[in-house]
Amino acid sequence: MLATLNFGALALGVAAALLSASIIAVLLGGSLALTGLESGTDIGLMIGIVSGLATGGWVAGHRARHSERFHGMVTGLLSAFVVVVIARLGDSPASTLVVIWLAVLSVAIAGFAGWLAGWRKERIRQASTVTGDGQS
Repeated sequence: MLATLNFGALALGVAAALLSASIIAVLLGGSLALTGLESGTDIGLMIGIVSGLATGGWVAGHRARHSERFHGMVTGLLSAFVVVVIARLGDSPASTLVVIWLAVLSVAIAGFAGWLAGWRKERIRQASTVTGDGQS
């Protein structure tokens, strides 16, 4: 199965996941902290990570030629690995259960987003074939 992975789609998906997670976490967390919400940065970080996983799964699923959901799931797992490494280097007090939960959640979110991207890609391909707009 490893030989059928599109490593370019995985790399682009992980890059998109980490970039979008960082941007959303900084903007949303900063905005919530400025409004006076005590745990605004934590909320921004969690929403940033979840939306980053979805973005990365979508990008990997869209770029993959086949097995879109699998590409999304692998992208989510790689992104979660990077998040865990960064958290451990920053002396995060996260327990093993939290790390396992992040891995399960990342596979589910990014896998669903990858599947959704593949489903949309197939629907567009079918629509263009029926109307004669494109070639398959």
